[in-house]
Amino acid sequence: MFSRRASWDLTPNELSLRVAARRARGLRVLDLADANPTHCGLAPREALRDALAALAADPASARYQPDPRGEPAARAAIAAYHGGRLAPEHVVLTAGTSEGYAHLFRLLADPGDRVHLPTPGYPLFEHLAALEGVEVERYPLRPPPRGPRWRIDLDALAAGLGPRSRALLVIHPHNPTGSFVDPDDWAALRAIACERGLSIVSDEVFADYGFDGPGPRGALAGDDDGPLRFVLSGASKLLGLPQLKLAWIALAGPAALRDEALARLEFTADAYLSVSPLLARALPGLLARRGEVQRAIRERVAHNRARLEAALRGHERATLVPAEAGWAALLRVAGSHDEEAIALGLLERSGVLVQPGFLFELGSDEPCAHLVLSLLPEPADLAGGVAALLDFLADPRSARS
Repeated sequence: MFSRRASWDLTPNELSLRVAARRARGLRVLDLADANPTHCGLAPREALRDALAALAADPASARYQPDPRGEPAARAAIAAYHGGRLAPEHVVLTAGTSEGYAHLFRLLADPGDRVHLPTPGYPLFEHLAALEGVEVERYPLRPPPRGPRWRIDLDALAAGLGPRSRALLVIHPHNPTGSFVDPDDWAALRAIACERGLSIVSDEVFADYGFDGPGPRGALAGDDDGPLRFVLSGASKLLGLPQLKLAWIALAGPAALRDEALARLEFTADAYLSVSPLLARALPGLLARRGEVQRAIRERVAHNRARLEAALRGHERATLVPAEAGWAALLRVAGSHDEEAIALGLLERSGVLVQPGFLFELGSDEPCAHLVLSLLPEPADLAGGVAALLDFLADPRSARS
């Protein structure tokens, strides 16, 4: 009766079951995995209030004049945000980046074709690809001996390419490693894509959150002689407003290919008309205030990471993996450990929730566990949760996990 594309195993994992059971008993769960700024006291209420008030006062808000590519003023503001490296007509609005991925998979691949994703990585992409009948091939990122920047294993990537390969996906900066794509890797990816006739899709939702300012320029950089390139970004991370459900695809590359892709994307977007023009009209004002919106998030992330570094300094088992951007902290726990057992044990003992690294396909050549923490929770919550984690790791029984 049901499509094979919807034949997932929907059985909750053990950690989800334990969290639900704890909450059902009325017990607190201190969620150190929560990366939703609206849950962490970081919602930009004033900016949102002012934007919605301006919409209500604008008579044009009462008229519905849909544009398949999205509200022109919003696209102009997005083009300006990207530093003038593209024109407003080279932007297509989507209802979130997930819809952007869906549009691109439909545009670039037929059922059974393949897209290439980095690993470790966020687990959502396989589901989005499967919904479009597209296959996924993972290529590895390699952590450096020192420093924050993970590098693409270009030999492994090239070995995984085949006649049905259609696109290379990169995350710039990556989640959860917090690493920008290295400029040399960008150059190699462009060369591979040109040689093989592939497109590059770059997810740059965290691009504004480099710890030391902007990182290497992303997929829009360079001239139009390279491959066809798509950049995804949106209000969820850029403005701390996941409830806005407003994102975009920006296109670059050879003019003929870019314009053909735009025409096809416009037809696809016109079939759905999913983006609210009303909310899109609010985007220019919100983008103009992104500095104040992002400042609170940056300060929270910097404060929490500094506290986390101090708590872990000199710890015999747990270390903080270097990073250069993003909202996540990646912890490495030395020894032979079961990540799920650590997460379950910490939850049962202290009510603290962290993400086990296997959810992101984090691995290592050495026996160790990886844990992923959000850097957005209230500082007191993060400090208390980390203290509980270190107390748990100090228990000799946890070393056998």
